[in-house]
Amino acid sequence: MKWKTSIPLLLLSLSLAAFCPAQQPDFRVRLLTLYQLSEVTIKPADGTSASWSDGHTRQEFREELSARAQAKTVEVSGNVAEKILLEGDLHILSAHSRPEHIRGRVEISSRNDSLTIIALMPLEQYVAAVLQGETAGNMPEEALKALAVSIRSYATRFRERHKEEGFDFCDTTHCQYLRPDPQAAVQNAVKQTVGQLLWDRGSPLAAYYHKDCGGQTEDAAAVWPDQSSPSLSSHADPYCARTTRAWRSEISRADINRALDNAGLKVPPAWNRILITEHTPSGRARTLRFGTGDAQNGAPVSASSFRFALGRILGWNTLKSDSYEITQQADHFIFTGRGVGHGVGLCQTGAAEMAREGKSYREILAFYYPGAIIGRSAKGIQWSAVRTDSFELRVVNGGDEAAARGATRSALQWATAQTGLALHSLPLIEVYPTVQMFRDATGEPGWVAASTRDQKVRVQPPNVLREKFESVLRHEFLHMLVEDSAAPAIPLWFREGIVVYLGGDPPAANEVTMSGAQIERAITERGNRDEMRQAYAQAAAMVRDLDRQHGRTQLLEWLRGGLPGNVRGGVAAAGDKVSQ
Repeated sequence: MKWKTSIPLLLLSLSLAAFCPAQQPDFRVRLLTLYQLSEVTIKPADGTSASWSDGHTRQEFREELSARAQAKTVEVSGNVAEKILLEGDLHILSAHSRPEHIRGRVEISSRNDSLTIIALMPLEQYVAAVLQGETAGNMPEEALKALAVSIRSYATRFRERHKEEGFDFCDTTHCQYLRPDPQAAVQNAVKQTVGQLLWDRGSPLAAYYHKDCGGQTEDAAAVWPDQSSPSLSSHADPYCARTTRAWRSEISRADINRALDNAGLKVPPAWNRILITEHTPSGRARTLRFGTGDAQNGAPVSASSFRFALGRILGWNTLKSDSYEITQQADHFIFTGRGVGHGVGLCQTGAAEMAREGKSYREILAFYYPGAIIGRSAKGIQWSAVRTDSFELRVVNGGDEAAARGATRSALQWATAQTGLALHSLPLIEVYPTVQMFRDATGEPGWVAASTRDQKVRVQPPNVLREKFESVLRHEFLHMLVEDSAAPAIPLWFREGIVVYLGGDPPAANEVTMSGAQIERAITERGNRDEMRQAYAQAAAMVRDLDRQHGRTQLLEWLRGGLPGNVRGGVAAAGDKVSQ
């Protein structure tokens, strides 16, 4: 029998309201981040209407309207509010910024007399906008699909990057550059890979990507020490090597000084030499020294800090990467290099060449992220297994094993004694090390404590559930025993009702006010927690009443042999009465 069930934490009176649903909530993306705007014009697309709300009233509009910053409030058509919400096919216009076209919902607020414009984007819409921004659609189809998976993984891994500022991502290269009006080829690439992520040991991979690696990708730890991963290691890229182009940049000592001063990077005033004194695993510059003579005793400066300092003053193409050699002519320094960007992860130049040579997007991803697994749920979790005579336990954190083993044994013994039923095969219990990994692997929202399919229980960490950990396992083992013993066509309300009722602490319901069909609909749709609580309480109340009338032994016989017609008829009659 194939079956799946899960236990909401609401049944255990455990509040985990801070956790988000498994289906990712909309991303909050700040638009026009680089502009300081005090006023914008919002115009619906031709032939369409839009709406705006100040949180109290909602108004439709077809003509353009203006939003103006007023200290900490926004003024629209004479209405003043802390923020306004707009929805529709919208053009956002200003004399001081590029035009923006966005379909969906937009939130506008004000801070320090400047507007903050945030688009609320579902994940796939955000992926398409970034893919358009990063490529302009100018890549072969399989390369676009590979990059779509990278973007989706990166977004999932790093969402809430700007949490303290009230949004998830900005629309610049600081996060991921986006243009929210994607071409058909971009939309198709996103559609063809919808939901797919790259997984690194059970977590979404930090799937970095860049323009051109110059023939050798970089090790992630060389750029971001906290992002070390076997899937982000340095390796040769023959595909990029066949198409990459060298670059040359000549910069005067005076311009370098100007950039260093602006960035607050300290070097000796009389420096006249720059030497690369340390390289990364890929051969890129890691540390520079500014000094006199051979410069060996000069001031050390991070090569990446130096590149960013030059970029802010002289333009971002001044030094295209940290892969270069330095020569000197009088007071000018000549940087001869290759590659564009940090070099970590997927190389867009190489990916495009792989696609032109007939490689699929999965082959492209396997080349640039070796060992990462493509999937819609968590993959590659590194389990440690312990097998006993009555169950198999898998943990990731060694510290969870002792507590989980004792609680599992106790819960299974309790559930078996409570029901008098026995399992026909050894159950498997997987204890996840984090709530996020549990959500990623099961697809359950954070307020669900555990999920059971067939003979496998997947459960949140003991340090999250704390004293409720064993109670959760008791409930899951009750489910497992009931489902393993249930005859075909036993209704869901009866199976769920037995589990909650025998669990010993069912939600209170003095009388039955729902039909079996209504109970089952509320449980399976799982939309509203209050409705679910009521449905479980009603199922337990039905079983309680049957227990009082016929006894526990009869209930279990019905579970194994099938409900008699008079019981089914009574439930249907109750449902008819309720519906009237």
